[in-house]
Amino acid sequence: MSSDLLSLSHSLSNFVVGMEGNVSKKENDIITIKASGTSLRTLGQTDLVSFDSEGKQITNFNKKGSMELSFHMYLYKTFDIKYIAHTHPTNLLKILVSDKIYKFANKRMFPDQVIFNGKKSCVIPYAKPGEPLMKMIKIHLEEFVKKENFFPSIILLKNHGVITCGKTVSECLYATEICEKSAEIFMSKYKPEFLTEDEVLELIEDDKEKYRKDQL
Repeated sequence: MSSDLLSLSHSLSNFVVGMEGNVSKKENDIITIKASGTSLRTLGQTDLVSFDSEGKQITNFNKKGSMELSFHMYLYKTFDIKYIAHTHPTNLLKILVSDKIYKFANKRMFPDQVIFNGKKSCVIPYAKPGEPLMKMIKIHLEEFVKKENFFPSIILLKNHGVITCGKTVSECLYATEICEKSAEIFMSKYKPEFLTEDEVLELIEDDKEKYRKDQL
């Protein structure tokens, strides 16, 4: 059973419409992912498809895995994560389709944005969903990790959506919720004042904040 994955799917359903978005988990080198053409809101056990570490489908043969399976496979093979969530939050999309995307990725406005979305987010230029997107993610995510020396809590896909990853369902869910909250504030009629670099680093290095994050 994948009750944890179904719980994540249902909790994220407010950040998509129709059949948008996908979720997955890795357990014992088996990757289970939302089937193509299904809804996060109503996802059930029969809407999940599993693959082995080589990408060969091993369950639910009457359905196909998400068209985004390739980037899920890449992320699991490359980084130490257990869950992946990909959504299209409305307020965030207003930023992702604009020239404000890089400011949003590199500036922070309040403590929880720093703690649960990290001091910076990784931006992936637009690419067609599927293999082209996976290849674009590989290039720019590895470049980000090499430059910043950390794996980003938030991966922003230009003109598309957001990816959150983690070792728990709560990490993916809370990162997505904070990202959408941040986007709404960022796009409000009141011009936000951003935290300074020193203020951001002070939060990142705070042991009490580290403990709070670890509870996810």
